[in-house]
Amino acid sequence: MLAIVSSDKKYVSDLLDKFTYKKEQSPCNTGVYVCTYKNHEFIIMTTGYGKVNIGSSLMYLKEKYKIKAVVLIGTAGSIIDSNQILSVVVPSNTVQFDVDFMPNGYMEGQIPGIDKSIYASDTDLNECVIEACNNCYVNYSNDIMASSDMFVSNYSLSNSIRREYDAGAVDAESGNIGQFCYVNDISFSCIKVISNYANNNAIKQYNMYEDEAALISQKVAYKFIKQFYE
Repeated sequence: MLAIVSSDKKYVSDLLDKFTYKKEQSPCNTGVYVCTYKNHEFIIMTTGYGKVNIGSSLMYLKEKYKIKAVVLIGTAGSIIDSNQILSVVVPSNTVQFDVDFMPNGYMEGQIPGIDKSIYASDTDLNECVIEACNNCYVNYSNDIMASSDMFVSNYSLSNSIRREYDAGAVDAESGNIGQFCYVNDISFSCIKVISNYANNNAIKQYNMYEDEAALISQKVAYKFIKQFYE
């Protein structure tokens, strides 16, 4: 089963309007919507923010619905000039830049007990997402997405992330999704639309472009779902 996942209902509300769905009572104050398209069922879920909420929400989906593919949608902050506001990032890989066990001999972003620090997204899902971007006439890139439980809003930090991880954008979910899917053998991809540059003007830009970026993310996700079930 496919799950479309986001942190907040504002990132899926327009998408939900396009499908017949039933809202399920679920734990942890998450939103679980069982949707139907051409006799196919899939899930749209809002996880809430933070690693604990994301992990527990995805575990609920894994245990109850045996999900095999996750597509994360929402917004992100650009840390390179080529990822312009309102363009899409379909990450080739994700990493958690707020993880640091390097003094213990681990790689940047590596969590003890896990044999890697960077989590590759699924090539087939990415190709389908890219096709959806093209059908929506939206520019896209395949840069690394670096994640943390924070909103990056200064030049120094964003430049450091770019240098250390060769990343093109930052968000608060992709790395967590990548780790969960890697550990649980689930395919994943992301549709993250740039709402701001992760610099000193980030908050002003985010407030200006977030709504439009969220709509673009949902527009691409809608095209993706239609293609996925054709």
